[in-house]
Amino acid sequence: MSAPPSLDAESGMSMANFLVSSVHDMKNSLAVMANFLESALALAPDPSAPLYRQTSQALYENQRINDHLIQLLALYKIDQDFYPFDPQEQNLADLANDALSRVANLARSSGVTLEYECADDLYGWVDYELVLGVLVQALHNALRYTRDSVLCLIAANPRGGIRIRVEDNGPGFPDFLLREGSSRDCGVSFDTGGTGLGLYFAAVVAGLHRNGEHRGGTRLENGGRLGGGCFQLELP
Repeated sequence: MSAPPSLDAESGMSMANFLVSSVHDMKNSLAVMANFLESALALAPDPSAPLYRQTSQALYENQRINDHLIQLLALYKIDQDFYPFDPQEQNLADLANDALSRVANLARSSGVTLEYECADDLYGWVDYELVLGVLVQALHNALRYTRDSVLCLIAANPRGGIRIRVEDNGPGFPDFLLREGSSRDCGVSFDTGGTGLGLYFAAVVAGLHRNGEHRGGTRLENGGRLGGGCFQLELP
């Protein structure tokens, strides 16, 4: 029996291009679903009702999948050397506000207090969209595991550059993530369903930011102000 024809033989389209196109289609469908879910939550009369909580959870899962698809597209472009990496001087308070606005509805529907601390005049040289993606992903993860509070801290790093932290008051990161979460080699967990994609994406984004011999990095720890998990992104 002969092998089935490849996509190249059939249509001139490579498998990579086919998958990228499919990811874009899925993202469009998820955006439509997210709009429906947000409208349903806005019209819901009783935030304590089980249906409200279930809709909120569905919105979270929708946004989590959308985040992962965007990360996959960005990683593909970075791997193929055609991502337009463009660090510019950005106001970091604006970055924090932008990130928090993207998860505000989810935090509100989940009964989570969402706060940030960042000086209004703090600036940093960052690729805005990539760092925004890392920050939104970290906030989504914190919202998933927190009891009722999430804090975003952005400040100048005493060693130079900037430091971005996302903290929660949940149970904290498991031991295997504390051991591996700061590297690009983080594995998968069949217990939680985690693939490590978000942490890998954060590590890649951090590594793209360089200042001379210094490059960015990520770190996970437990504790911080809220006593739960803490994700940290350092950029030179």
